[in-house]
Amino acid sequence: MKPLLRRFSLLQQWVGATFLAILPLLVAVSYAALELQEQTQRQRQLVQGMDQLSNSNLALSDDVKELVRSARQYLLLRDSRFLAIYRQKNASLKASAAKLKNQLPEANNHHWLDEMAKTADDVDGLLAGDTAPSQTQLSVPLQNLVTLNEQLTQGVSDHRRTSVQAGEDQFNRIVDQLFLLTMMALPGTFLLMMIGTFMVSRPLWRLSEAISRLGRQQWETPIAITGPADLMALGDNLEWMRQQVCASDRQKTAFSQHVTHELKTPLAAIIEAANLLNDGVPAPLLKEQQPVVDILAANARNLQDLIQQLINYNAVSHGIVTHCQALNIRQHCEAIRHSLESANPGRAIDWHFDGDGDGDSVYCDPRLLDMILRNLMGNGFQFCAPGGAIRVTWAQDSHRWRLRVMDDGPGIEENELPHIFTPFYKGRTGRQNKVPKNGIGLAIVKESVSLLKGVIRVDSCPGKGTTFEIEFPRIQET
Repeated sequence: MKPLLRRFSLLQQWVGATFLAILPLLVAVSYAALELQEQTQRQRQLVQGMDQLSNSNLALSDDVKELVRSARQYLLLRDSRFLAIYRQKNASLKASAAKLKNQLPEANNHHWLDEMAKTADDVDGLLAGDTAPSQTQLSVPLQNLVTLNEQLTQGVSDHRRTSVQAGEDQFNRIVDQLFLLTMMALPGTFLLMMIGTFMVSRPLWRLSEAISRLGRQQWETPIAITGPADLMALGDNLEWMRQQVCASDRQKTAFSQHVTHELKTPLAAIIEAANLLNDGVPAPLLKEQQPVVDILAANARNLQDLIQQLINYNAVSHGIVTHCQALNIRQHCEAIRHSLESANPGRAIDWHFDGDGDGDSVYCDPRLLDMILRNLMGNGFQFCAPGGAIRVTWAQDSHRWRLRVMDDGPGIEENELPHIFTPFYKGRTGRQNKVPKNGIGLAIVKESVSLLKGVIRVDSCPGKGTTFEIEFPRIQET
């Protein structure tokens, strides 16, 4: 059974990762919206309560004023209608006081309301008594009633101010809590985004690495992509393509090896026959026949070089086991120089071999070094004009040793430099000069340098020559 994530495509996983990443932020925003909505509702209820409290307090104040007015009118005129009005306003005052008790939580406000009700009843008792109270007797409780009303009004005002301030403080606390919650949600969102991005991008990175390995011709490593279903399908297609490329490469290698080895025997017979003809063994050559025999011998040697180069390229491109040993690089250079001049006796080239103070001994694989030097020196020999110069230098330090091959030939065009290590590539200079090269020498050099874990660099300017510089890690002799 496939893991759960592998059942989904890359797009589906990306959408899922994005949703999970923003989920903490969505929760924080939703919570903030609910809290703000509740706070708005509480503020609305607070405003309504304050309005009702103000209306009740205003009604109570009106009742107090009417009580004082009707009491004084009754005392002055002794008209029972004013006593009835007083008692009616007293009942209204008690109703307003009861309503205010429900709206005011403070105990001292309740005490003032009780005192006002008691004082209003005392005034009622004085007015209803058999003996009419004096102005002085009635003014004291009435003034007390007015004073209690003023104190109650101040208490109501204080309560309103306190309630509004408490609402503002609560709102500020909620805003601070929401800000803190949002700040706490952001790191979680970023962390989930990073985790989701890593989980989604990791298969893409593996796929990119697999394609890069195919581009570098590293075909032996199997391609196994895990992740979204569509990327796994793409990985399976790449693995199928890798297997086809490997099979094709094996067939090409087998065919090349078979052809090159099969060609060596008849080619050796052709070269031997050309040598016999050139030596006049069957019969002395006529003057007109000599150029034909020379052409036959030259092309046979070129074909022999091509076959040997193909064999060398097959060997280095498929990785030969390196066996490093101490060798004299100057002797190698001299032997290659002698071989090149013997094959082309008419070309006069000025050779320079220079080493550093550590001497001419280097530690390297002799076969690979021979292929590197033979191809680089052979290229310089073929491209340099008669009387030109080729310089081979080497130097060592504690970590690496460097090899530099320089010639003063026609150089390489800048746009051709990226392609010179491609097998069978021949630049414009080689085509124009009709140099008898096969185009795989530098490819052999590149593969040989890679097998020795080295780095090769090229510096060339048209008309001023070419310099190949190779840097190898220095391996101590064991």
